[in-house]
Amino acid sequence: GCGKLTGVSNPITIRASGSRFGSWMTDTMTPSADSRVWYMDGYYKGRRVLEFRTLHDFVTGQNFVQHLLPHPWAGTGHVVFNGSLFYNKFQSNVAVKYHFRSRSVLVQRSLSGAGYNNTFPYSWGGFSDIDFMVDESGLWVVYTSNQNAGNIVVSRVDPHTLEVLRSWDTGYPKRSAGESFMICGILYVTNSHLAGAKVYFAYSTNTSSYEYTDIPFHNQYSHISMLDYNPRERVLYTWNNGHQVVYNVTLFHVVQTAGEL
Repeated sequence: GCGKLTGVSNPITIRASGSRFGSWMTDTMTPSADSRVWYMDGYYKGRRVLEFRTLHDFVTGQNFVQHLLPHPWAGTGHVVFNGSLFYNKFQSNVAVKYHFRSRSVLVQRSLSGAGYNNTFPYSWGGFSDIDFMVDESGLWVVYTSNQNAGNIVVSRVDPHTLEVLRSWDTGYPKRSAGESFMICGILYVTNSHLAGAKVYFAYSTNTSSYEYTDIPFHNQYSHISMLDYNPRERVLYTWNNGHQVVYNVTLFHVVQTAGEL
């Protein structure tokens, strides 16, 4: 079931590889038998995605195939959802859906008004203007625009058409955020990408309200450039200064009594 985030575990380092910036992930919506890992080193102009068969293969750096994307990516806010990669096309506010099995782009669509090219990145920069994420309720994208005065906008997205279904203005300035992730319809924002960060802010799309939080977040390697929740595994995936790291999360489940139903 769903709940509110109350704790983040100490980091578990899976591998040290690649440059300072990048992203890595598993599919957020496949059967548990599918344990493929995707790896995208670098934060801009990259086109090479490595697909490892298992986590063990990823750790040992073997048994992988290479996908060469037709359009280069910007940032590190990519996500794999139901067999497709969702990412921001370099030097544009275009969202791209790339299907791994057919090795083709299924759809691409401009995010109207969304800033790009380091107009509204996270505090670490790196063309991180547009950030895709998945939680228990589906696909989201986080970005901002001049119309929203640089505050974080979170939008529900149709994974088939990339159409924005509904948007919320969180009121939190995106350039002041280290990174963010969605759990159970709530956007959680860290206050820095450097050591000493904490999960500082939470915006609920269910109630269109926010609160300040104080959840410790141990940033072991001092520079986070990607942070994403996987609802299938209930863990956070992180790229931290050339280290691929996971965190377990603790959720508080509100149990309704018969009188509240």
